[in-house]
Amino acid sequence: METLKVGIVGAGGIAAQHGIAWQNNAPRGEIVAVADISEARARAVADRFTEGRARVHTDIGALVSDPEVEAVDICLPHHLHTEAIVAAARAGKAILCEKPLCTSLEDAATIASVLQETSVTFVMAHNQLFQPSLIEGRRLLTAGVLGRPYVLRSTEAFQHWAARTDLASGSPGSDESPWAWRVDTKRMGGGEVLDTGWHASYRLLALADDRPVEVTAMMERFFIPELRAEDTGILLVRFASGAIGQIVTSWAFAPVDGWHFEVIGEHGSIAGGPARTVHKLHGWENPAERTHEPVHTFTAEVTHFLDVVQRGVQSVAPFEAGARVLQLTTGAYRAVAERQVIALPENPVEPGLPLEPQPGH
Repeated sequence: METLKVGIVGAGGIAAQHGIAWQNNAPRGEIVAVADISEARARAVADRFTEGRARVHTDIGALVSDPEVEAVDICLPHHLHTEAIVAAARAGKAILCEKPLCTSLEDAATIASVLQETSVTFVMAHNQLFQPSLIEGRRLLTAGVLGRPYVLRSTEAFQHWAARTDLASGSPGSDESPWAWRVDTKRMGGGEVLDTGWHASYRLLALADDRPVEVTAMMERFFIPELRAEDTGILLVRFASGAIGQIVTSWAFAPVDGWHFEVIGEHGSIAGGPARTVHKLHGWENPAERTHEPVHTFTAEVTHFLDVVQRGVQSVAPFEAGARVLQLTTGAYRAVAERQVIALPENPVEPGLPLEPQPGH
């Protein structure tokens, strides 16, 4: 069996989930290098997931220049994604990139140009696309069980006590803390909506399977006062078909029952959470329910990346999917800043603009 040799760039918290995923996909994939500005942190990842075999680098240039590295798995803070993607693409490496794609649509346009120029494989690390309930929900929607979808809701919310405690203590002043860059809006690129909310956004777009054409939003900081941006956001999205979407995302609270999504349509509704999917047609007394075995979605994500690289399978999370989420998110931020409805262009790397008033309105 062929083995894809990968270098992980960024050895922070999320790299551990990726390390587990690559281990679970052996021998199809193997970590051969790890890069981080902290040599000790890179060494810890190499030791944990490769028993010290992986080479350790302290800058991305050395890793992408490594002739043994065939693919790059980007697990860096948000503001470093563009540089890493461009460097890996120009070195001819396949790329798996953690969310978000980057922090601005200008950077997204740069990435699009480099990917087109180099023709390397690029996949967004949208791990929750592999959540069994979402897969089942999308299957039912594709089968036409609900008829025309009317309203779609996607929720990604939990009460982030770790962030509140760490920030309140004043400890994350060092760049070794994940909160050192998250409280810096330039490095973070926004707030919770761009971070955890990214999952809710790509889930909504996957369920709709349609282009978002308008967005408006409200955001607030309820629970983590030390943040310089929002810890909660609610977005309203109109799709080209006329369907209405809602995104609820927060570090301030957890939803009742932990539902991740709900779709209400012409004939009934579907809802899904971590371990089950329910579906109920209008007029049914009780819903049909399907339970799911837990899945390590990062492992499934890496399996998919390997299928794309090694077998030519079509990506479920190509560059365009990441760009569309970024366009939606930046449009939502503009909507909040200007108290406007923002129209979203067809080209996903073009920014949204305030919606022109319609005659008679």
